[in-house]
Amino acid sequence: MPFYFFFGLLGLVAGGLITWFFLAEHPFESLETPGGPVDSVEASLLAEEMEADGLPMDEATVVKLLELHGAYVEGKIRATQEADEAASLTSDAGAQQETEPERVTADRSAAGAEQTK
Repeated sequence: MPFYFFFGLLGLVAGGLITWFFLAEHPFESLETPGGPVDSVEASLLAEEMEADGLPMDEATVVKLLELHGAYVEGKIRATQEADEAASLTSDAGAQQETEPERVTADRSAAGAEQTK
C-alpha cells in the first residue's frame, strides 16, 4: 500500500518520457520549403500590399525576392556565402601572416628609438 504513490509518480514520469520521445521529432509543420515556382497571383498580391503600405514595388521585383528567399531557405545561397567566407578567411590569414613580421619589426624599431631618447 505505501508504495502506490511512488509507483504512480514513476508511471507519470515514464509516460511523460515515452510521450515526449514519440512527439519530439514529429513534424507538426510541413517540412517543405517555400522554394519552387512563384505564383503570379501571389506576386501581384504582395506588390499591392507593399504599395498599400507606402512601399511601391513592381511584380518583377517581388518575384525575384521570393525566388531569392526560396533559394536561401533551401540552402543554395548559404553554400555560396560559406564558400565566400572561407575564401576571405584564408586570404585574410595569409595577409596577416605577411604583415606580422613587418609589424614586429616596426614595434622593435619604435621601441629602440624610444630607448635612445
